[in-house]
Amino acid sequence: QEGTKLQHQAVQAKHRRTERDGNIMLDTMKLNRKNIDVMSQNDQEEEKEIPVNMEAVREAKARHSSKPRIYRFTDPHHLPQIPNAPDQVDYIEIALKERQKNGFKNQKRNHHADFNIDYRSERQPWENEAELTAGGEPNVDYTTWKYEYPTRLDNPPDMLAETGEYPPMEPLGTVLERWPQDELDNPPSVIVEKLQHFDYNDPHDMEMALAYREAELPFKVTNVPEIIAAGRKWTDEYLTLNFDGRHGKKLRGGGGIPKSKGRAQEGVDNFFSFFIAKFWDVSIMGPPPTLDVDFSFAKWAKHARYADAVGLEPDKKHYYWQSGVPKTERLSDKNTWTFVSRDLPGFSDPEPTFFGFVPPKQKGIQCRFGERGVTAATHYDAGRNMIAMISGAKRYILSPPNACPKLGMVVYKKHPAFRHSLLNFGHISLLENGSQDEKDMPSSERKWLEIAKNALTIDTVLKAGEVLYVPSHWFHYITSLQKSAQCNVRSGREILGTKYFGGMKEVDKCIGT
Repeated sequence: QEGTKLQHQAVQAKHRRTERDGNIMLDTMKLNRKNIDVMSQNDQEEEKEIPVNMEAVREAKARHSSKPRIYRFTDPHHLPQIPNAPDQVDYIEIALKERQKNGFKNQKRNHHADFNIDYRSERQPWENEAELTAGGEPNVDYTTWKYEYPTRLDNPPDMLAETGEYPPMEPLGTVLERWPQDELDNPPSVIVEKLQHFDYNDPHDMEMALAYREAELPFKVTNVPEIIAAGRKWTDEYLTLNFDGRHGKKLRGGGGIPKSKGRAQEGVDNFFSFFIAKFWDVSIMGPPPTLDVDFSFAKWAKHARYADAVGLEPDKKHYYWQSGVPKTERLSDKNTWTFVSRDLPGFSDPEPTFFGFVPPKQKGIQCRFGERGVTAATHYDAGRNMIAMISGAKRYILSPPNACPKLGMVVYKKHPAFRHSLLNFGHISLLENGSQDEKDMPSSERKWLEIAKNALTIDTVLKAGEVLYVPSHWFHYITSLQKSAQCNVRSGREILGTKYFGGMKEVDKCIGT
């Protein structure tokens, strides 16, 4: 009865949202255009032109592309039980449950050095080559690559959601066979997009986008003025000023923009997985997936430019910059807003917009700055997610809620990587290729990848100036194709999902909540 009541309430709330959003949509578009006018040429930071040593760039690219690849496989202890394998023992889950039963009294204290590297501004080995290749461009610029876009579907999206006609799905193995995860320098000659695209400047398109959003189906919005303007504005100099500079020191007197907070993470290779550090017991789980490093934004950006210039290999150290705007900032005096809230009004407005359509449910704005190759492990978010690409491009591989059992999700709630998978789907390319790397792969990872390659998926390249809608409980696996900046905002959970692709019920059943 309780479940029926929740579903009834969800249906009623959905009807109310549809009626409300129809009224605010055009106001949102006007708001965004108005804010673009405010971003004058005086507000934009110009990138300094760097003379490029093309010979050094060519030599570096050749050197990096010729090195043999080294694969890092997932620790078998971190993978969940394989379906229909009752004899498999999850030692880490057993150990964590024992710790929980004892109130974590016996947990050995983690040390700062277990999760952090203090470089203390010391010069890094890669910096010499970075300076020699300064100004080098990525081998492929995905913001200007060739794309083929789908024709507009005639059927209303709520009907498409019931029949599964949209989005068109394929097995994960097929998607990665057509374009392997780490083949960043050899994409398809034409990338075929299958998600529906809607032009922000076309009112009819935005009416359709609203209908797709309410039907809980993924889509993209293109030509978003505030995102394009932010992309022009967010140069490395501008971002360095906001993250590393001394903004905000005279706020009380009315001057300056508050300094923004951010941090860099280091991975031993290009595969990154989210985890909660306080739950990661090094004594039983080993080293964490990534480490926090004391890079400034300027140093992170230097490495990201270097990664593009030389074509950094997947098995080398990679770095990621994270920043977030607290959910309370939108309710504070706008003079105290940080640059992200100021530059993305459609995400920060206290009133509903097309992108932030339920402000009370907003959990802040999350921004992720990626470099070439950085791949985020598959996971889901409960909140309906609008993801804006400010600069560069990322590849998103989406799977619906009912694909959950095939993705190797961590299902124990107290596990620090709960609701994430620790599988590197890039290793699917090793299956049945007869290489020594395939022979070295642990059997548990092989079995999970054999399952995962049949999970239904759709991929898309999200480019600068575009916004991707990821419905509640849809899984996403993300690869940064080049140096990139992306921010997202969520608007509360949708319980029902769709009849064909599932929703919260299917995910809860899969992960055992």
